[in-house]
Amino acid sequence: MRIPDLVRTSSDSLRRNTSRSFLTVLGIVIGIAAVIVMLSIGQGAQGYVLNQVANLGSDVLFVESGNGGGGPPSPFVQQTLNLKDAAALAKRGPFTVVSSVVITNAAVSAQENSTFTDIAGSDEFQLDIFPAEIATGRFIDHEDVTSSARVAVLGWDIAKDLFGDQDPIGERITIRNLPARVIGVVTPQGSKFFSNLDKRIYLPVTTTQRELLNVDYVSYISMKAIGDIEIAKDEARAILRDTHAIDNPNADLAKDDFSVSSQSDAVNIIAGVGFALTLLLASIAAISLVVGGIGIMNMMLVSVTERTREIGLRKAIGGTEQDILRQFLLEAIMLTIGGGVLGITVGIFFSFLASLALKAFVDGWVFVIPPSAIISAFLVSTVVGIAFGYYPAKRAAKLDPIEALRYE
Repeated sequence: MRIPDLVRTSSDSLRRNTSRSFLTVLGIVIGIAAVIVMLSIGQGAQGYVLNQVANLGSDVLFVESGNGGGGPPSPFVQQTLNLKDAAALAKRGPFTVVSSVVITNAAVSAQENSTFTDIAGSDEFQLDIFPAEIATGRFIDHEDVTSSARVAVLGWDIAKDLFGDQDPIGERITIRNLPARVIGVVTPQGSKFFSNLDKRIYLPVTTTQRELLNVDYVSYISMKAIGDIEIAKDEARAILRDTHAIDNPNADLAKDDFSVSSQSDAVNIIAGVGFALTLLLASIAAISLVVGGIGIMNMMLVSVTERTREIGLRKAIGGTEQDILRQFLLEAIMLTIGGGVLGITVGIFFSFLASLALKAFVDGWVFVIPPSAIISAFLVSTVVGIAFGYYPAKRAAKLDPIEALRYE
């Protein structure tokens, strides 16, 4: 049988059972759509997290308590870093600037307005590592830190929440029970490091430690390295082992009570986690493809039974086993490819809807459709058609023409 005749015959057969054909490929449609949606969400999540660290700078290092590294400070890790560590790193290390930060959150009120927001106890070097423009007033300076001054710099949004269109410079706010005078407002920065910086309030690090939290530790230390980043990391570790009195001549990172990481470390960790998450989501969604394939096989087996006399007639007038095999196999492939195309369309549509919903809750989320998802959908749909259509097609091809013609 010629290929055009084969295609026409298979198409006519599927059109005669449109409803059944559609219900049969519904599993494939759902499976392909689910895979695309899951891959889109996985890639979007990975892209969002990577964007949070993309602008850190390749010369910036972070020191955190604990020896895990690669994530935000954990409340379950013993806090071992302090201002003396930062001073030692600034004095002895290959760094142009070293900044200490202690992070917390607290209720804040001003006039008749109140809110709950992030508090960053920082120092005068904060903007040297994480550049930002001051919209009005000034940032924290050295004297504010040394004197534990009760002064505050507001993020753009928190300034609007507390004072509206009023100039907040010189106004008083209360953080928990700590009164502070507003000395500056930072221009909009958006979301970074999984936190909305426009909702953040900056206090002198010493003020936050002594008067707000009554602690002597810092959440993390950041610094800008000179020269090779890996050499700078090793020197930072050597300095901190000295200040922490850690006997670690073999430089075993597991023995340290701190971790030193760079932007590339964070990117590698995030990329690995993102790949594993995407693979997991796609694997879960791919189960639907197996279910859809089984549905196609069942439908084709029923079709073979219903068309037994037709198969016998075709063989009786000269149809070969190869012709019968190709026709039934082509029908299965056409079903799965059609389901794949429809599944791709549905998957892209629902991926877009999912991205719109996520953007409402996650600032900076990006709509992503990986080209690999589209290509994989076509390949998988074809493979499913061949894999699950071959057995019914082979069974039809092997029917004895005389027995087939006698079938009632």
